[in-house]
Amino acid sequence: MSDSTLTTQTGVLARVETRSIDYVPAAERGGKLFDQATVWFAGSAQLLSLATGAIGISLGLNLGWTLLALALGTVLGTIPVSVHATQGPHLGLPQMVQTRPQFGRYGALIIWAMAIIVYWGYIVLGGNLLGSTGAELAGGSAPAWAVVVCLVAIALAVFGYHWLHVAQRVITIVLVVVIVVYVVGLVSGGFIPAEFFDLTQTFDPVSFSIVVVAATGYQLTWAFFVSDYSRYMPADTHKGAIISFTSLGLFFGLFAFMGVGAVCAALLPTEGIIKSLAVTGDYVFPGLGAIMLIAGGLGLLGLMAMCVYGGSLTLITALDSIRPVKPTRRLRVITILLIGLTGTVAAALIPEDFLNTSFSTVLFVVGYFMAPWTAINLTDFFIVRRGRYSISEMFKRDGVYGLWNWRGIVTYVMTLAVMVPFMNLGFYEGPVSVALGGVDIAFFVGIPVAGILYWLFCRSLDLDTEFARIADADRDLDAVARPVE
Repeated sequence: MSDSTLTTQTGVLARVETRSIDYVPAAERGGKLFDQATVWFAGSAQLLSLATGAIGISLGLNLGWTLLALALGTVLGTIPVSVHATQGPHLGLPQMVQTRPQFGRYGALIIWAMAIIVYWGYIVLGGNLLGSTGAELAGGSAPAWAVVVCLVAIALAVFGYHWLHVAQRVITIVLVVVIVVYVVGLVSGGFIPAEFFDLTQTFDPVSFSIVVVAATGYQLTWAFFVSDYSRYMPADTHKGAIISFTSLGLFFGLFAFMGVGAVCAALLPTEGIIKSLAVTGDYVFPGLGAIMLIAGGLGLLGLMAMCVYGGSLTLITALDSIRPVKPTRRLRVITILLIGLTGTVAAALIPEDFLNTSFSTVLFVVGYFMAPWTAINLTDFFIVRRGRYSISEMFKRDGVYGLWNWRGIVTYVMTLAVMVPFMNLGFYEGPVSVALGGVDIAFFVGIPVAGILYWLFCRSLDLDTEFARIADADRDLDAVARPVE
């Protein structure tokens, strides 16, 4: 981010990002491709990912089958998420603003509400987990530690885009070093028995599918805010390059720590996941367990800051849809405090065992709701409108994209309805899932159904008239996109 994003403020305030949901002009596009890898590696290789990695072991799969299921699910989730990253440089806008063309100014409110819940949920889960981890490492009260780490995440989010990327670069270096030492140490020390990888044992299609869907759904939750961290990239950024760098960070970051979680669960199946990491780390050398917890905690702290930041952008977008607002730095800070402080209180109050008892169900539900949105958004961007949007029209109440877009809304509702028979949750098992022996393929049904339905509905869309109207709408857009207070 260049100095032109800063106003006449001096001192510490001059380092606070000014932009939020407004367009980032070309003069301020100074992002680096490598940052797309580090921001997502650090955001994925963190303590919450351990729980997803342990699911397969808890279902009876051995380490080999668990790692294969995790790898497959991570690949399936990485593909759509990394493709979303191309939208940031192309439009210079946060991810959620880009939902207006598919759902309309009011119609997108349900998507934004869901996104805010996801952001807020990760702040709460992260703060809660870091609170108990801090208490285990340093003593004291878990709720007190939860408050401390949440406040640090809030402060990082206030300073914004540039400093979030800087923090994630440093955290990535730390994570790569400790993960390599941990894995090499366990393997070379003979702590992981060869029979853990025997693929002739323990395979169960239901358990395998549960792990695949959990990993896919977990990865896909980042789709809500990928463009938030690529919108300062130059508009001519090569699509293949940004997809590749984003994929590198997303895949290896998530798979690495989910894999660590699987190893911990396989070696110490009766212990909690945090305790297991501390103990197995010390197998390599005394103290590595604590180092692993701190490194994974730093990754989670960075993710929490990203969620506070993304939650703020989404809340401002929702407010602007109801009543147009001026996206000032003051509004940024207010919404960050609203999202962050409420999450802090919840993180300090929820039970410490929430992660172990409810996390997998939460992942499935989030995945169900994410699938139709990501398919609709990407179909619109790459197939229907092919990247031809008007930035100015997205912010007009009487703009070309309208208050409601029935095509996106109907597609979303119909897709969820189609997915229901394929779902398998603790409190509900759809008839198709029952017929398949409990295998859940709802997520993989939802994405193609949503993409095809939306494309069919858009066959009647008068794109010629729309494109003619937006041809001059963004004339001299960079000239009028001034830094804001």
